Amino acid sequence: MTMAKMTTRMTGMTDMMSIRFGNVRISVIFVFLALMFIAVNFSVYTLIVFACIAIHEAGHIVFIKSRGLQILSVEIMPWGINMTTGGLASYKSDILIALGGPAFNIIAALGIFALMRVGAAGGNAALTFAFLMNIIYAAVNLFPVAGLDGGRALACMLKLRLPEDMARRVFAVISAVALAVLSACAFLILTLTGYNFSLVLLCGYLFYTIYFRPTAVRQQ
Repeated sequence: MTMAKMTTRMTGMTDMMSIRFGNVRISVIFVFLALMFIAVNFSVYTLIVFACIAIHEAGHIVFIKSRGLQILSVEIMPWGINMTTGGLASYKSDILIALGGPAFNIIAALGIFALMRVGAAGGNAALTFAFLMNIIYAAVNLFPVAGLDGGRALACMLKLRLPEDMARRVFAVISAVALAVLSACAFLILTLTGYNFSLVLLCGYLFYTIYFRPTAVRQQ
């Protein structure tokens, strides 16, 4: 089988596992996991989680637009959203776009914190959860791991300072170490809570995409 035929077959399989709405492609696995999450624990906290994700992606979109780039397509996957843009972005633009998502989560957290300081709102459990979710979502995405926003930003920073081959090698080492640290945190959280395995799943997904499906991670 030629490489062209293999690529065509893999693309066809990806399309079969996705739902298309114009230029937006949604993974069937994402839809399944989202519906399962809603069915198991539908509450205001579920809505807060989705709102936190929406805020994060809005940050990327705002910075993409601010750099004069056009969004050509969007792919929603189980652990993130890939946006294909028209034109080439500089490394500095890529850094800003990558950090835009976590920045919006931090801004949202600061706004919620200010609201919590006002009167009775300080004891609101939903606001406290929203504050923590935005902080945690930003912190996890800032880890310098391939496939996360922090990894994308670091890869671009290294390419600005080092020859490209050296930058890739240095980034590969940092990414592996950071993923090991993130995995240790994930298992610690699972041990302490006894049920929260979401970060373990994320680490497993990152390990799989980095080392078994490198094309699934945007070139870094």
